[in-house]
Amino acid sequence: MASASDIASILASVVGESDEQSTVTHFLDTGYPPLNHALAHRWDGGLPVKRIVEIYGPESSGKTALATAAMADAQRQGGFAGFSDHERSFDQPQGVNLGLSTDPNKWLYKKPKTFEESLALCVKVATALRLAKAIPEDAPICWVFDSLAFMVPNSALYEMKAGKVVKEKDPNDRSMHDNTALARATSAHFPAFAQHVEDLNICAIFLNQIRMNIGVVYGNPETTPGGKTPKYVFSQRISLGTSKITKGEGENAIVLGAQIKAKVVKNKVSRPFETAKWRFEFQDNGQGHFAVARSLIDFLIAEKILKQTGAYVQWTDGKKYFATALAQKVESEGLLDELKALLPSAEEYEAPVDASADGVAGEAEIDEAA
Repeated sequence: MASASDIASILASVVGESDEQSTVTHFLDTGYPPLNHALAHRWDGGLPVKRIVEIYGPESSGKTALATAAMADAQRQGGFAGFSDHERSFDQPQGVNLGLSTDPNKWLYKKPKTFEESLALCVKVATALRLAKAIPEDAPICWVFDSLAFMVPNSALYEMKAGKVVKEKDPNDRSMHDNTALARATSAHFPAFAQHVEDLNICAIFLNQIRMNIGVVYGNPETTPGGKTPKYVFSQRISLGTSKITKGEGENAIVLGAQIKAKVVKNKVSRPFETAKWRFEFQDNGQGHFAVARSLIDFLIAEKILKQTGAYVQWTDGKKYFATALAQKVESEGLLDELKALLPSAEEYEAPVDASADGVAGEAEIDEAA
């Protein structure tokens, strides 16, 4: 009977040694440590590179802002970011406000017409960057598709013959058959695309919308466009919900921003169903930003790490501040690292878990007192 080493030698001579395991070791920072923890069980985690991720939710729930944070981090790590704008609505100034660089050596913005064109574009650009060694070998590429719901398959846009485009369809020629074309396209192309994503060190982020399954009485009627294949292919699926943050009442109420809640409904990188909350605040110029300092202060208060007495929060200097004033102090004096240092160890922290089948529903408005 052959020994273990003999068996290993025989197999190595026939098929070679075992391939490298598909283990995620590289993440893109979302900008908010509790969300990073919900995604990867570490404060410096986030969205996994070499994997495909879905971020979905209702309108204006922070999907694009979260994806932009990931693109900006890929650039900070020496990598590259690309954006396929199928909804034709990306706000580049807002992206820059969130930390994105639009320098051509770090960023590519395209408006592909079809699902197939968009995937091919991502692979073509990433392959060219890797072959030319234009960026460091271990630097990530982050590519965002906005959104899967708006990606039109070739068969729905063009008349095809023998797999080739004949002409663009007249709107009157489209039929109910085209309604299921996206599901067939994801089934045909996503398995191969997932291999390219791993080989080319890409974090592919698909933003998506919500639909309701008609006739569902028991269970969650919520679903997302694209068919069943994406739900298997995506390594993480992140459901977002939002609540308005207001100040004042009635006609005098002012909307200051939104509190966003994320639930990781699927996670092949860490434990699923963990949740996180953070603030997205509006600025006087109409743009918005992740209120990381204020969100972390709220988080540390909830964890009883920062002491709150009434409306006041005690800072490390022993002085007491309103939460908003303390956040302004942290931002203006560059104390964010000091604030992050108060986080408990990632191993000890138990993130809130929501194991229900539902996504994240909208919550009541939040009245800002201080």
